[in-house]
Amino acid sequence: MTAPAAGVQGAIRSLLAAPLLGPEAPEALADVRRHRQALERFFGDELGYRLDASRPGLARLAKVPGPGHEPRGLRTRSGRRFDARRYALVCLVLAAAESEGERTTARRLFEWVANRAATIDGLPFSTDSAADRRSFVQAVQAAEGLGVLELAEGEEERFARGDADADALYRIDRERLALLPTTAAPPSLFATPEELPADAYPDTDEGRLRRRRHRVMRALVEQPVVYVEDLSGEERDYLASQRGRIERLLAEQVGLSLEVRAEGWVAVDEEGELTDIAWPDYATPQVAALRICDELRSRRLAGAPALWPTADLTQFVASLATEYAGYWRQGCDTPDGAAALTREALAILEALRLVRAEPGGISCRDGAGRFAAITSPPPTPRLSRPSRDVAIQEEL
Repeated sequence: MTAPAAGVQGAIRSLLAAPLLGPEAPEALADVRRHRQALERFFGDELGYRLDASRPGLARLAKVPGPGHEPRGLRTRSGRRFDARRYALVCLVLAAAESEGERTTARRLFEWVANRAATIDGLPFSTDSAADRRSFVQAVQAAEGLGVLELAEGEEERFARGDADADALYRIDRERLALLPTTAAPPSLFATPEELPADAYPDTDEGRLRRRRHRVMRALVEQPVVYVEDLSGEERDYLASQRGRIERLLAEQVGLSLEVRAEGWVAVDEEGELTDIAWPDYATPQVAALRICDELRSRRLAGAPALWPTADLTQFVASLATEYAGYWRQGCDTPDGAAALTREALAILEALRLVRAEPGGISCRDGAGRFAAITSPPPTPRLSRPSRDVAIQEEL
């Protein structure tokens, strides 16, 4: 296998990190357009992804979930996970934007969403409800995060509070809106999500081989940890037989190095640019996550029960506030603060596939054994870091 042309690897990494590239990343977009044919060939042959770089100012990589895929979903700006109702409102906001021109207002979107929600069974929505108004604004902010809406002027928060004269003006990126769906067929043609067609491969030896290759590569490129149980027997056999080729492909085309362990596989990015979670790190939730991970590992080595009850876990996190007094954010030593910090830390570990949420608590996954908190010498007075430093220790 020959090394990729200069710039191809960077363009591949840019698209994997941000599947919808626009004017906010001009250099990455220029690389994608410059190497469009090579990128279409790589993504199509190796991962089964479709690349649309036909528009001058946008490039869309249509990804398909692979083995071990655990969607993290949308969150409010305060960090709260979206529920099914908020997702429904996001879809209605996007549909409302589709019916508008180049600009719209919060009031127009709100009226459109309210009228459409009234026709949908099981989706109560009232223009007089403060909670519904807040949920609507959170859905609008999610559309902003997707790059479809851009706040031009006005105050969303005043509108969310129900101020009579409050409004907000938005610009609509219609091309970005058109590129958001990545289904194999228009969703409007199907009555339920279950009817949407999945990837179709011919029932031939070549078709089955392509499916195995795509699923294995998607898992390695997209997931922080690929566990043995994520792959079928045929997929594990394929990975073992093609390990040399896969290692070269990951290294040369994507800049990842493959680690093979008894529990599974990890494609490591030494530069740390292909993740949206910086961990381990020195922020309070990140340190708490590492200490939870370390304690879970110690519990397992000591033969403790696999399940760590939620109450005991929260108490452990609360105890860390004393150890890190003066370094952590305020309020972590209160019951509510410790509970909130526990949820934040667990969200990190779940996203990294290092712990598993269970009824009544959490359990340690095998990948957690790769990390440990180690004691380092106290920092000099010039440094503002805890005396128990955060570091990665690889278990040999």
